[in-house]
Amino acid sequence: MIKRKIVVLIFLNVIAFALAGYWICFRTNMRAGDVESPRLQPIDEIAIGNPKSDQKILLQKSPRTSKWKATWGDNSWPANGFAIERFYEKLEAYLDQKSPNEIPQEHCYEVTISAKKFSRKMRFGVEDFNFIFSGSGLETDGKQLPDGTILSKFLEPKIFPHLRKDFKIFKIKSKKWEFVFTKRQGKWFLDHSDLRLEVKDEPILKFFHGIFSLESRDIAFTHDHTLEHTLSILLYGENTIERVSFLNVDEQTCLAENDAVDLFFVIEREQLTKIMDAIEDLLKVHIFPTTSCNDISVNTAGEYFNFHSLSQNKWQFTHSKNGELEIKEISQEDMDTLLTVFTRTASMVVSSSLFFDDKSFAVTFNEFSANPQVFNFYRKDGQLFVGTDDQDIKFEIASSFEAILFHNIRRHSRGSKDLLL
Repeated sequence: MIKRKIVVLIFLNVIAFALAGYWICFRTNMRAGDVESPRLQPIDEIAIGNPKSDQKILLQKSPRTSKWKATWGDNSWPANGFAIERFYEKLEAYLDQKSPNEIPQEHCYEVTISAKKFSRKMRFGVEDFNFIFSGSGLETDGKQLPDGTILSKFLEPKIFPHLRKDFKIFKIKSKKWEFVFTKRQGKWFLDHSDLRLEVKDEPILKFFHGIFSLESRDIAFTHDHTLEHTLSILLYGENTIERVSFLNVDEQTCLAENDAVDLFFVIEREQLTKIMDAIEDLLKVHIFPTTSCNDISVNTAGEYFNFHSLSQNKWQFTHSKNGELEIKEISQEDMDTLLTVFTRTASMVVSSSLFFDDKSFAVTFNEFSANPQVFNFYRKDGQLFVGTDDQDIKFEIASSFEAILFHNIRRHSRGSKDLLL
């Protein structure tokens, strides 16, 4: 019996050590993707020059983060470390097969490799350079590659590369509207007019995933299209503002332009559509400020309703119509039922292009305070929209809101049989 227990314990220990070893290997492999290639560790800079065009591309490694960036002219952009590694690997393999006297004096490219203790300059003809560069995943046809083609293969394809977590404000703009989102105490809010509307985590994460995973399928340095501006997204860091504008080209293609660099990222329209869908979800917010409400007023044509807090559990209901005044006390339970109508109502769509006739009714929160908040309601083709006094933006809400609201209001009126407007 004792021998059996010993065998079992030894077996369990073997399993435990195996699992621990697997976990260590797993964690090591996870970190390996973040570690710079050993081949590139001693290298600080790679310069690729074209003597004929006087164009030079500098691939430089940060001494602090070991991340690479590409610099050309007045422009700078994060570089694709994987593309640099493949280029350098192919370059090493080529040089191992060549003796110094085989390197041509007549050349179309110059490549300089620099490190702390050495620098090496090499010259290449078209055929040899294309052979080396083809290791970056580009098909060559024996002709000298355009400078832009070479540069584009070293650029990081992500369109929002600079700010990932270090920002607490972002702005979304179109031709007709603008919304600002701010982060406070770990939560995101839509700041609209004098409103501060909390945004749930799910749509925020969906939006961030959409913009930070957005990658270009190609890069253009010029364009021959008449572009229609669609959208701009701005991220505000402590010392950096990252602004990306989206421009329509045709039914399949859009361009994205990051203000940090003078080029255009080519993306599929489907990618932009997903971001627009994520923005639409961001704007599905609960509009009405019911958490610190001491009174609610409702105004229609010739009629006025008011619910005013008297104490912790008592409210006063006031109804005025055609010169007649009705005042009565209602319970906290009745008031909670009314407030629920507002708390459960979220916006569905934001519109600024529709023309609205005169408002149908208005609701004012905290009318008798120093900062009353007025919401105007409009009907349009069976739909219901709400906006604030000082904004052209209208939020569409469920059309049933109006019937439910006035049912809860009018049931307090004396002898009222007409529950709806």
